[in-house]
Parts: sequence; C-alpha cells; structure tokens
Amino acid sequence: MFAVINNSLSRMRRNADSTFGPQPLRIGILGFGHLGQFLCTHFERERTKPTRDFDLIFIWNRSKTIFTKYGKELDQSLVVSTVQEGLQRLPDLVVEVAHPDVIRTYGEQILDVCDLFIGSPTALAYAPLEARLRKKSIETGQAIYIASGAFWGADDIVKMSERDLVRSLTITMKKHPDSFKLNEPLRSKLLHERAKIGDKHEEIIIYSGPVRELCRLAPNNVNTMAVGAIVADHLGFDGVQGCLVADSSLTDRHIVEIELSGPETTIGDKKKPTFHLKTVRTNPAEIGFITGTATLLSFVSSIKRAKGHITGIHVV
Repeated sequence: MFAVINNSLSRMRRNADSTFGPQPLRIGILGFGHLGQFLCTHFERERTKPTRDFDLIFIWNRSKTIFTKYGKELDQSLVVSTVQEGLQRLPDLVVEVAHPDVIRTYGEQILDVCDLFIGSPTALAYAPLEARLRKKSIETGQAIYIASGAFWGADDIVKMSERDLVRSLTITMKKHPDSFKLNEPLRSKLLHERAKIGDKHEEIIIYSGPVRELCRLAPNNVNTMAVGAIVADHLGFDGVQGCLVADSSLTDRHIVEIELSGPETTIGDKKKPTFHLKTVRTNPAEIGFITGTATLLSFVSSIKRAKGHITGIHVV
C-alpha cells in the first residue's frame, strides 16, 4: 500500500509541475564512489543555473563514513540513512552507481516509486532478477534505464538486433592490472600471471568466454559488456562474448574493442561478403580507476535522456 501511495503522489507532483513548464528532474543517487561523487558535484553545480535539468534531492551510500570526510563541502541534508528514506522524498529518477547487489536488494522497491537508472548493469546477468525487474516495470508503469557508457554504437546495434541481423558480438576490454576489481578465481589468476611475467609489458588474458559468467566474476569492471548483451538482446548474456585483458603498459587509458558480424549478403553468383564492424575506443583513465574520464561525461548525458520512455529496459 505504501508503494502504491508513493507512486500516486509522485505522479501527481509531476503532473502539477508540468503545468508550469518543464521542471528539473528530481534525482536520487545510490553510491558515493568515484562516479557518484562526480555526479553529485555536477548536479550541485546545476543549482546555480537559472535553468537546470536536475535537482539532486538525496544521496545514499552503503557506508556512511565516507560522508564525514567532506564536511561543509557536501550538503549534509542530502544524505539519507536508508534507501526508503530517500524514496519518501519522491524522486523522479533514482540513479544507482554503487554495486549490482544494490539493484538486487532495492530495484523493485525503487520501481514502486519512480524510474530506475541502473549504473551496474552486470546485475542483469542474473536472469531471475532481470525477469523480476521487467515484470515490476510493467506493473508500475516505470521505466528502467541503462547508460551506454563506454559502449560505442549502442543505438546502431539495437537497430540491427531488432531486425535479427547480429550474428556475433565480441567485446574486449583492456586495462592496467591495478584497474581491475576481480572475484575468484580471476583475482588469483591475474596475480599468478603477473608474477610470471615480472616487469615485462605483456598482455594477460584474464577471461575469454560468455559475458554472463564474466559479470559474476568481475561485476565492477564489465558493465560495458553487460550493455552489449542488452542491446544485442537475441544473443544476450550467453551469446555475447567477452575478453578481459590486463596490460601494464596502459598507464593512462582504458581500451574497449567491439567487434560485430552480421549476415552474409549475396552479390552476383559467388560473392557472399559478411557485414563486419570493429571499433576501438581509447578512454583516458588513471591507474586504479574503474571508470574512464570520457565515460563520466557520457553518463551525465545518458541521465538527461532518461525520461519519457515506456516501460521496459532502455539503453540511453
């Protein structure tokens, strides 16, 4: 009953606001790591503008101690102790930039109140969770958004996938070894391989195979691959292939390679060339950072597009 009332109040407020022209999107943020801090700073700067796209109304983080480091630099009235407390402020959109576990725990509760922006799409590699969120979206009329992030050409692959023209999709991500946060057994594998090569700058293939399993083993590092599995939905998490590579020479960048093949096309009697696409994206990034600089700005642009869609999951 609480969820139904909250949902109704939120819609009433949005309808009332619309009578006075376009209103800023009321945003709540879950997560205050590197990306969460960047978003908070960006949204707070928006307050000084005569017209703005966003109003930041709450911030939540699993560990509260991080907020004490900021003092007056952070408006402490924005900090909430629980996700439920934040939802009572009736946001239009909740942006998750914390961890896939946050989506597992709170995703359905958020959709009872407002639209959901998933910054950790590796959570959707767990098929039962994806099914529950899609079902809840239909029940509540709320939309689910995912940032295209470092995945270049997402819109074009969606168009191809809608016509069943994607035959294979492989995503390779290369980073400095210290920029990975891995679960076992990949963590031990990387440590072992680094010890073997010593100071040599050689590539280490940490994983190569279906994206679904990799999302479980490296949930913080392969959100780009999860986006690929969502846009090429008929291949999905089991059909899209991922390759994770550690390269100690990459001290100032991340590299994302996307390789796609389409159907053969008959030209004349004999030639049957296959549609093929390969993109290489070099993203400036410091050692130890999971998210590259260009992806941070892309994330803000995606949030601006996170409105007006029907129910379901949308990559923006």
